[in-house]
Amino acid sequence: MQKGKSLKDLFEENYTAVEVPAQNKKGYKIEYLYSGPWYIWDMPKDKLKREKWMELGLSLTGIFLYLFTGAANTPVNTSKLGVILAVLALCIHVLEIFALIKFICAGYRTTKMTYQEVNRILGAATGLRGILLCGVAFVAFVYAVTGGMDMLSLLVTAGYLGCGSIAFMIYRRYNKITFYTEKNRSLEGKQIIDKTVKGKDKTN
Repeated sequence: MQKGKSLKDLFEENYTAVEVPAQNKKGYKIEYLYSGPWYIWDMPKDKLKREKWMELGLSLTGIFLYLFTGAANTPVNTSKLGVILAVLALCIHVLEIFALIKFICAGYRTTKMTYQEVNRILGAATGLRGILLCGVAFVAFVYAVTGGMDMLSLLVTAGYLGCGSIAFMIYRRYNKITFYTEKNRSLEGKQIIDKTVKGKDKTN
């Protein structure tokens, strides 16, 4: 969502009320058509589809590794700092999975709101998750060193580093996908009822 704009504002910017024929007393009904620019990920359809599923697979692998690592009985998983960082990372991970599902369900041409919602999480939050998980790994390593190089603590350190690496991998893969916008011609020939103000996007 754009800063300072409500869902209502975004809807009014990108949807327009039009008359469409209908079998009723008036002979028409009002529908809201998406009239904002189309956002298109700049990648061939088949390759984009594979990339979407690859990123979801990586994310699911990461969360299983995270849960396995977090279940280990080590100091980092009971320390205040370790728990805070791990829980924050988990919250972001849940949002990430929802964003990936939305990414998969989005059409090759998608709306501005869908693109921005997916891009905000996959384009930035995955990197933050990686940083948080590396922070947990650092805390785990400190406990491992101060605990006489306990093997389990070292394995947990490696587990959290693995989780962080997967997050950075998704961040890097998604951010390599460029996009472009395309003019929306859905209103051509339509009877506009409420012409809304369009955003500032530059379309082709």
